[in-house]
Amino acid sequence: MPDRKQPGKREGGKATSAIDDPRFIEVARGTSKRHGIPIPEAPEHWRPTVRSWYNSLRLSGQSDFYEASDWALAVSAAEAYNIFLKTYNAAIYASFVRITERLGCTVADRKRSRIELSDPDTTDVDEDAAEATVIEWQGRLGIVRD
Repeated sequence: MPDRKQPGKREGGKATSAIDDPRFIEVARGTSKRHGIPIPEAPEHWRPTVRSWYNSLRLSGQSDFYEASDWALAVSAAEAYNIFLKTYNAAIYASFVRITERLGCTVADRKRSRIELSDPDTTDVDEDAAEATVIEWQGRLGIVRD
């Protein structure tokens, strides 16, 4: 008689077990060498859309975490994107999308990877001077402030 699976019993363990729960995964530590690495330039043979995408990575906050191997992967993604724009081969585009997900190119990708980018400090350094100037002009124009 063939082995039958018990009803309600899942194969492969629980989703909340210590094996696959991210809270219990030990992190291997290493030293980053990303500071000072040369970031490859976008070659002229890439289409403008591809160069634009690749250059946008330099401006994106997640690229602060990129190591040399990540930039090499970004070049590979750009090459795939360039080939896709010439051939419109869906399999090549799917590969490009998978690579961009790993690079954290969209907000959803970054959330999945638990990367949160903070907005730069938007403190107005001359707010007091601007307010004083407005009050001065209001006085000149005869506007009474409460």
